[in-house]
Amino acid sequence: MKNYIKSITLTLLIGIGLIVQSCDNNEPGLANVKLEMKATTTLSSLNPSGRVMETGLVFTEIILGVTEIEFETLEENNSEDNGDFEDEDGDGEDDNEEIEFEGNFVVDLITGTSTPDFGAADITPGLYEEIEIEMGPILDGGLTMFVAFQYTPDGGTESVSYEFSTTEEIEFELENESGFFLDENALNQMLIVIDLDVIFANVDLSNATADSDRIVRINNSSNSQLYGQIFQSLNDAMEGGEDDDHDGEIDGD
Repeated sequence: MKNYIKSITLTLLIGIGLIVQSCDNNEPGLANVKLEMKATTTLSSLNPSGRVMETGLVFTEIILGVTEIEFETLEENNSEDNGDFEDEDGDGEDDNEEIEFEGNFVVDLITGTSTPDFGAADITPGLYEEIEIEMGPILDGGLTMFVAFQYTPDGGTESVSYEFSTTEEIEFELENESGFFLDENALNQMLIVIDLDVIFANVDLSNATADSDRIVRINNSSNSQLYGQIFQSLNDAMEGGEDDDHDGEIDGD
């Protein structure tokens, strides 16, 4: 069953980059979209080398399986008459233009890289109301998301290894009341960031049960209560916005 995660108060960041495209005199320029995804935290640490701190959470691996990215806009954005809406199918509703980018992308949220690279794709400039990111079980072991981290419980002297994973399909719907305006022949950066502090803020890891190899696995069949808490908190862990100055932060209004 597909889970739809709305991004209203999200702290996952977006930053889109449009590369100037050459065009014929009578043809409009196209926006060339480049996408980056990464994780962020201020209360914990991101450490791909796996070094363990004495206290706190140290994330050593965060991997997502992305299968589709879709940009959606109203047809009115491309209409010559701003006041008119398109209804090509005669259903009495405004038609949406949907531009989809499909593939199997393994995204490392610590390094902010994707395999293969998201690359850049031409897209019609205009106002986009929604960006959807679909994730599926394309990672090793049939996983959709995998998070590994170390944690030293209060009063403890040794860190404990944790692994959170899910095999469920997930869809993030990134929305903005003002929309995401992609200028023709301009350079914008779209960045999607997941805030790990929000995901684990109210999770009591000390009650988790470790397997025989001393690794605490959190999934829908092991430590399932913690799994449900972490999975649901993804709803509050994402935020969308433009990053025109490329500083890794959402631009102000």
